[in-house]
Amino acid sequence: MEDLVKSVDQVLRLVEEGIKERRFPEAMRTYVEQLGRNLRLFLDVVEISALENTIQSPISPSSRGAMFNLRKAFYATLTRLVKEQGVDRNRSLEEWKKAASRLIEEIEKRGITEAPCKIFLTYTVMSDGQSKYISFKDARVFYFDLEGIVRIDLATK
Repeated sequence: MEDLVKSVDQVLRLVEEGIKERRFPEAMRTYVEQLGRNLRLFLDVVEISALENTIQSPISPSSRGAMFNLRKAFYATLTRLVKEQGVDRNRSLEEWKKAASRLIEEIEKRGITEAPCKIFLTYTVMSDGQSKYISFKDARVFYFDLEGIVRIDLATK
């Protein structure tokens, strides 16, 4: 995987240099720019997938479904960390409620409530001297837009 990431990163640099130096014909420029955006997204997804201490939902039909699935994944992680590391359940639940509220607020603000989504949530186990608890660092919401509509006539002639 490391070799693939290096190769994609190298291709991305070549694409960006070519765009900057106007090496591509004008008719191709928009396609090459789109390729560059897709390569950046690919590298971001690979980076996120390799992160430790993440809670993630599967791809869900809507952000509401993704939040529901993320909640289930959070409780599974919380239960495991309570047993393994002695994490304070109540304090971690408070942190979860704050993070979930912020996520929902941002999803609604961006208007992607009904878009298919996958949510990655990164966390750390913090200690305040008295207890350990789950603290959330950031979230990434992958949402999927309609790319287009293809009509296929299936009527026999």
